[in-house]
Amino acid sequence: MTTTTIMYLLGNNGDRIPYVVADASTIAKGDVLELTDNMVVIAQTNADQPVVGIAAHEKVANDGNTMMTAITNCVAKMTVVAGGSATIGDPVSMDATNNEVNLSTSLDWEKGWAIGKALENAGAGETVAVRIKK
Repeated sequence: MTTTTIMYLLGNNGDRIPYVVADASTIAKGDVLELTDNMVVIAQTNADQPVVGIAAHEKVANDGNTMMTAITNCVAKMTVVAGGSATIGDPVSMDATNNEVNLSTSLDWEKGWAIGKALENAGAGETVAVRIKK
């Protein structure tokens, strides 16, 4: 599995937003977070779902912790999905594989499925800098 690496925290050290997470969940630091219910997140595993940011810390299954912090307002390195692409300035959306992006459609942005905008061109399997702003 690929990972997302935060390159730059913008504004006031990035924007950090707390969410609820199931105690049984396992989430790696840097995983993109998918919204599944009212303020409840999981590690993103589905395309065409709302995403809320990048996990600020690790979540170990059954550790008693039920809070997860998502970071937005940053620049992160992400991987372009196989067969996908990213173009400078265009919005990118999450693929069904966590932390992999592809060029968005207009519906992705309207529905909250896009994670941010590409800051460089990249082809399939390459890394791309993405401005994360949710």
